[in-house]
Amino acid sequence: MAPPIRFLALAASLLAATCSAVSPDAVYGTKGDLKLRIGNGGAGQSGLIGVLAEAYIKDRVADGAKPFKVGWYKSDTTFTIGYLKTGDIDVGITYNVAAENIAINQSIATSPSYYAFRDHFLFVGPKANPANISKSDDILTMFSDLLAGATGEPTDPPVRFLSRYDKSATNIKEVLLWAGIGQVPWATAYSTWYHQYIAFPIQALQAAILLNEYTITDRGTILSLDKKTRDQTVIYKAGSDNADDLLLNPAHLLISKNAPNAKEAETFAKWLVSKKGQAVITGFKKDGQQLYSGAPSS
Repeated sequence: MAPPIRFLALAASLLAATCSAVSPDAVYGTKGDLKLRIGNGGAGQSGLIGVLAEAYIKDRVADGAKPFKVGWYKSDTTFTIGYLKTGDIDVGITYNVAAENIAINQSIATSPSYYAFRDHFLFVGPKANPANISKSDDILTMFSDLLAGATGEPTDPPVRFLSRYDKSATNIKEVLLWAGIGQVPWATAYSTWYHQYIAFPIQALQAAILLNEYTITDRGTILSLDKKTRDQTVIYKAGSDNADDLLLNPAHLLISKNAPNAKEAETFAKWLVSKKGQAVITGFKKDGQQLYSGAPSS
């Protein structure tokens, strides 16, 4: 006997709810309810989100709030904005101003966005440097030289570029850099030297190092690697704090229009851009090196 239509409808709705549920990759705090959900990729993997969460909980409890927990949801910029839309997270820290403005204009996130901190993209590659990249050149010249090496005479190791190819802010940045020299190596006919490797920041960088490939990464990610692994690659170009630098990687916090904990989300956003929050960011180090710059003073 076929099951009743109402039963099938209920089962379908329960299945959809189960499939759409998102669980945190890490939870900070030891007591109370999960009151703040943060979506982010690289800064979560580097440990900054955890340090911010712990400091925020401590300050809130000192001000009289009951103990609570904060969850980190591992997601690149595109997925973070998707989670903001569904209300799976309260806030997201993202790295693409155009995408952030669209999220606000489409009522996915509330206005304003909050300038959280500055990360910096890096162009890295093998020590053998088969593309003969010169550190004194600008980033677009470097990409031109990379293209020339990849399409020229064979080298050992071969000239290859690893793309995260995942709609992340890093992927978007390298797409813009390729377009900046009039190239789209992912288009038909596909360029065999263009390695599409879909992974989160640390895993993608580890793969590029292992395979002797050039790639775009960021300062927070490379300093999250152990020194032995880090020393196997070369930083050919690093972004600065200059607003016009093509390799600057600004991070902004967005609050979901459908935030389950909207009040806590707004309190966290204001704390993040305050002197207390910014001090946590600039004080965050790996191997004695500062990973991120604070937001520019307005």
